[in-house]
Amino acid sequence: MSAEKKVVICTGPPGNGRDEILLKMRESTNFNYYHMFEYIVEEAKLQNTNLTKLNILDFYDSQPEKMEQFHKAAISRMAEEIEKRGGVNIVSTPYHFEWKGNRFQGLHGDEVELLDPDMFVIVFDDILRVRGRLSEDIQWQEHKFALGEIANWRREEIAGVYELARRFTPKKDTQLVALENGPEFLRDVIFSVGKEKVYLSHPITGESPEFFENITKFGDSLSEYYTVYDPYMIKDWDIVESWRRSVNEAIEKGEPRPTKIRFSMEYRDGTIEQELDSIELEAAIKNLRFQIIDTDYKIIENSAIVVVYHPRASISAGVMCEMVYAKALAKMVYVYYPYEPSPFFEWYATRIFTEKNELRDFLIKESKLTGQTPLDIYSIRPSDDF
Repeated sequence: MSAEKKVVICTGPPGNGRDEILLKMRESTNFNYYHMFEYIVEEAKLQNTNLTKLNILDFYDSQPEKMEQFHKAAISRMAEEIEKRGGVNIVSTPYHFEWKGNRFQGLHGDEVELLDPDMFVIVFDDILRVRGRLSEDIQWQEHKFALGEIANWRREEIAGVYELARRFTPKKDTQLVALENGPEFLRDVIFSVGKEKVYLSHPITGESPEFFENITKFGDSLSEYYTVYDPYMIKDWDIVESWRRSVNEAIEKGEPRPTKIRFSMEYRDGTIEQELDSIELEAAIKNLRFQIIDTDYKIIENSAIVVVYHPRASISAGVMCEMVYAKALAKMVYVYYPYEPSPFFEWYATRIFTEKNELRDFLIKESKLTGQTPLDIYSIRPSDDF
């Protein structure tokens, strides 16, 4: 008798590090790994066709019907192997990519129905790192990608995968994982059954490195009990803010918009510093502005609760919007805010804590993993008087 079967379709546009994070996760986690490219290559060999990373994209373009045949044969073989093996099975493939002006899909509805996944996971990275990764990949390096093009790939990927998930009733679980989250976080998302997800809302604009260190420490203190999503793992926000700040400074001085924007972004493995052409950047930002909000809201939808970490007095507009959205979805919104709140801020909070350790202890006590009382919709605020 095989182990209980779980199927995960892990997608992400080329250059977003999807297989990179899966292979790192595989170093410490046992699962069956199905790389779509490798299965297609093997099916092509059976018909005396030699496909490699260097020619497969042109083959997609010149022989679409033949490629469709190889693709469906690869999916069928995966489905057969998954049925025999049981256990956790992760299928890795992009959903959307483009080549020489044509659009291609790495998954189709009938193929997804055959695989019958338990969940979808979309792995994505910031557009600057994606462009850098593509420029070093022999499969893509001959193409000079505009940032707006990369941003659009990601938008198409997320929209397409959500549409695939809606083919099922009920809709399949779909999770968004930034590459910066790392393999341990991805493992948590896939393997930690019953571990509730928390969206950690906090200010971003104008905050210091020390502030973000404190945010990370607070999230880590909950990670044993919850899967904690920090929206700042998606660093594209820094690009948008650098652009906005530079344009606003030019407006205040009565000067023309800058032709170049220089900025830096901090990652776990170091700092990226670049100077970008403002015309290219502005075109990408029109797409990124939408994606930042859409991605954050989708993660809120997938989370059990929203936790707000807000140690400064002036209220972040982004945090406020996230609280409003969460309450509209009937989510619990627990807040650390050490100041006297405005009526609006208080209205959209389920409960406000003036001490961050008190909030942390409350969340740990209320975690389902502790075996204690579940999160209580009737939690009484300290200000309530009966």
